[in-house]
Amino acid sequence: MKAIVFGSTGFIGSHTVEQLILKGHKVTAVVRSHSNVAFLQSLDVRIVEIDYSDTASIKEEIEGHEVVYNCIGSVGLRSKIDLENAVEIDLTKKLVRAASLSGANRFIQLSSIVVYDFHSSEPLDESYCIKPQYLIQQLLLKREEVVRKIGEETGITTIILRPASAIGRRDYMSFFSRLFQQHMNDQFPLLKNGETKVSLVDTRDVGRAMEWLGNYPFPKGSMNLFLLKGFDTTWKSLKEEIDYERGIEVTICDLSNIVEDPVSYTLNTFRTHRVWNDEKIRKLGFTTKYSQRESVKDAVQDFRDRERI
Repeated sequence: MKAIVFGSTGFIGSHTVEQLILKGHKVTAVVRSHSNVAFLQSLDVRIVEIDYSDTASIKEEIEGHEVVYNCIGSVGLRSKIDLENAVEIDLTKKLVRAASLSGANRFIQLSSIVVYDFHSSEPLDESYCIKPQYLIQQLLLKREEVVRKIGEETGITTIILRPASAIGRRDYMSFFSRLFQQHMNDQFPLLKNGETKVSLVDTRDVGRAMEWLGNYPFPKGSMNLFLLKGFDTTWKSLKEEIDYERGIEVTICDLSNIVEDPVSYTLNTFRTHRVWNDEKIRKLGFTTKYSQRESVKDAVQDFRDRERI
């Protein structure tokens, strides 16, 4: 398989490239100018810089590839969002259209479980009717809809993956990196004694799933949506796992006294069960490999390695 990955220097994008290479595929990694490409240079991958304002060059780079991956991240939870002029939406439109015009077989969009609202504490699957509470959720849903709509218009097979919050190497901005930094400062935020349930996943498994989705024989022109998780845990259990890896039991920072109106996305995450039902992708044959212990160990080791540089 010949694959091209946009957002290849990112947390999930770099793992997607890595897993594609491990499976023997030919990969083009698209990067922005001034991106850190050190990890990509350690792989047998073609690296190209691109100007995303140049639609013709995007189409030209995609030509000759069978599968197009869009792993370009969305804005952060605290970022200002303009739904009418969102760069994420416009760029996604460009990429899907360019993929269809360039003869690619399928377009795989990395999405996020951030799209899910907090109205239910039950395990949720792809059929759940989302009622957005935050602008970031509206943005992510709008981006998914763009992929679906253009897929229907052009006939290209589209696949959207919503992975659980991920833990792994090369993490600079995710929830786990923030929690780890707080852990390094001898505190760990918890609510309800940390008993709130949450589904998480090793980033290596997200990369493996992306590779698998690139090969699975989906009907031509179909639209496919999948959730993915690696394991179910609690926030307290995650804290204890980091305690174990670092060899130190840090202080719990009790969030119960925090009063917010409206309640932030982050606080809702600590007080509402966020468990995903990913039976859909598992019934097709994909299985994850890594446990919570393996995920945390790998991520913590990466943080330690960076401290030595």
